[in-house]
Order: sequence, then structure tokens, then C-alpha cells
Amino acid sequence: MKTKNVKIGIAAALSGLTAMPGCNSQSGEPIVVNNMNADSIKLEKRLLELYQTEYNGELTWGAMCYAPIEPAYMDYVCSYCGETIKEKLNNWMVFNINQIEEIVSRIKNSGYDVVLDKTEFCPHCSKSDIENSELIFKMRFSSKADYHVARSNIINEYLCLLAFLTNRDTYSDAWDDEHALHDNIAIIQKMTGLGDDLKIE
Repeated sequence: MKTKNVKIGIAAALSGLTAMPGCNSQSGEPIVVNNMNADSIKLEKRLLELYQTEYNGELTWGAMCYAPIEPAYMDYVCSYCGETIKEKLNNWMVFNINQIEEIVSRIKNSGYDVVLDKTEFCPHCSKSDIENSELIFKMRFSSKADYHVARSNIINEYLCLLAFLTNRDTYSDAWDDEHALHDNIAIIQKMTGLGDDLKIE
């Protein structure tokens, strides 16, 4: 098992913390605690461990090829105002929105304070052009903290986050290819705001 050297600030203290109940990375069970601050400390420690240790298991791969399908524009009903947006979004984008909503719901059901803002996809709610719209993901670990905000329309980034929050070492992407979280630390940082003190050389 290979490890990396890393210069750290606050994270140096995290590596010395004792293990807390429910932090078994092989269990697949979500980390759910009442104290959201304690939760973020555990996750910071786990992020550091993932970064420092390379994954040495075998990764599986999905189908090698897919038949290309021409995207078709379709109507989209805004879940906020109920307005129908006529043929501005293609079927792939609507599929992505629905899949990401499902993943975020699973994260929320695991006990995390998360919000998925879709208002940019509705010209009535956003009062702007929706051509370059993005989903806005918000997450925080304390009711007194500001939300960390990440903009992403990429299903795999949410799948990676879900795997991290449920103590897995790998995640399967939208094409069933398996990836090690060790190789995707930047995605976890982007989606959670954790690990800002890691000084990676």
C-alpha cells in the first residue's frame, strides 16, 4: 500500500484523532451524527486518509461502447413555479437533472444538510437566459454555518460525493466504470468545501 507525503495545517491535528463510532470505511453505512461539527471533523480526517493512501484494489469497468443517440429537445416543467419551458432543454439534460435530484435526496436522507437549487433552468424563476444553466449544490455541517456552494451538472461528481459520505473507497460512474476516491480528491473538495488546508505538493 503506497502513501503520499503531504504538508498540512489544521489537518495535522485530525490525523491524531481517535476513531469515532460508525467510521468504518468498509461498512458502506452512512456517517450520521447529531453534531454536524463533529461530522465535518470525521470527514476531514477521512479525506486526509483517502489522499494519503493509494487504492490498491481492483476496479471494474462497464460496457465498452454505447450506441450514440441524438439528443432531442423536450418540454421541462419547473418544480418551483410550475411553468412549462418549451423545448429549451434536451432529454439528456433533463435525465441528468432527475438523476442528480435522486442522488442528492439519498445524501439528505443520510442526515446531511444539503440543497439542490434548479432555478437557473427556469427563465421565470431565474429571470435570465437558461442557455448555460447550472445546478447549484449547497452543503453545510452546522446550522450556524454558511452553505458551501458548488455548481455542477455532472452526475459523476454527485456519485463521487455520495460514495465519500457513505464511507466507500470507490464509486461507479454513470457508465458503470469504477473509480477510486483517492484519485478524485479534488471532486470531494469541490462538492463539500472540506480539505482546504491540505497543502498538496
